[in-house]
Amino acid sequence: MTSDELNAHIEDGTIDEEVRVAEARQMKTLSKIADVICGRPKLRLVLIAGGSSAGKTTTAKRIATQLRVNGRAALHLSTDDYFVGDARNPRDENGNLDYEHVECVDIAQLSADVNALMRGDVVKRRRFDFVAHAPIFTDEPVTLRKGGFVLLEGIHALNPRLTDGIDDSVKFRIFVEPKPSLDVFAGITPRPVDARFLRRLVRDNQFRKMSPVRTIEMWPSVLAGEKKWIEPFRGNADTEFDSYLSYELAVLKPYAGGLLERARLEMGERREIVNMIRLLSVVKTMSSVAVPGDSILRETIGGSQLEY
Repeated sequence: MTSDELNAHIEDGTIDEEVRVAEARQMKTLSKIADVICGRPKLRLVLIAGGSSAGKTTTAKRIATQLRVNGRAALHLSTDDYFVGDARNPRDENGNLDYEHVECVDIAQLSADVNALMRGDVVKRRRFDFVAHAPIFTDEPVTLRKGGFVLLEGIHALNPRLTDGIDDSVKFRIFVEPKPSLDVFAGITPRPVDARFLRRLVRDNQFRKMSPVRTIEMWPSVLAGEKKWIEPFRGNADTEFDSYLSYELAVLKPYAGGLLERARLEMGERREIVNMIRLLSVVKTMSSVAVPGDSILRETIGGSQLEY
């Protein structure tokens, strides 16, 4: 699809059908992945990784739903909930907190909980407060029904250190990445990293009360951390899932546009800011009302019917 075609859908009122098709296409793919998982009797652990704002959490929840359609139990865990917090977080060579390091995760506790769940034991669910940057230890008991799957999702989920001691024969690995297909200029499509940046910009502001300037300042270290801690394990994935939606640029425009303009006022005509403003300028604004409650975009803009 081209940006002109997307704009035409928005103008003539046929965008709702495009939304339905785009969302159904993703669900069909996830259904096929769930069928593959259920078709391998030894599998017990589904590992879902990807870069920042790739859509990992919603992907995990939707796969869990598809597994339940097949009559199998599924329990979703996020590596984010096992972050150690700033007091224990590793630092980079400049002494700054390194939020991309694998040891941001309490690996020992995570491994213990995953193993316990796969044995059928009860564990207490752990959470993380992204505003206070501190772990939350709850008394909520969680367990996994016999024959079910543990779905472990997070940027480090494919790193073998997180599941060391668990036989590879019980693991199924998925790498999630938005792969834009929208032709915005003559033969030019946004890069996956552009799609993730716009999602991250909006999500940080919506849910973490972070200024756009702060997100932009952190982005280079995020990408450097991904190159070091995620890309080396991408090749181990059993499959990749494209989380991009053909209409998402139009939905994100009213959210990201204002944030980028605020950043330009404070940071000047930086190339990454100007490029993103230019990218958004080629599409018309679309209301978020048409976005389904379980869409991957709801992870970014809010209003999801899924529990995060």
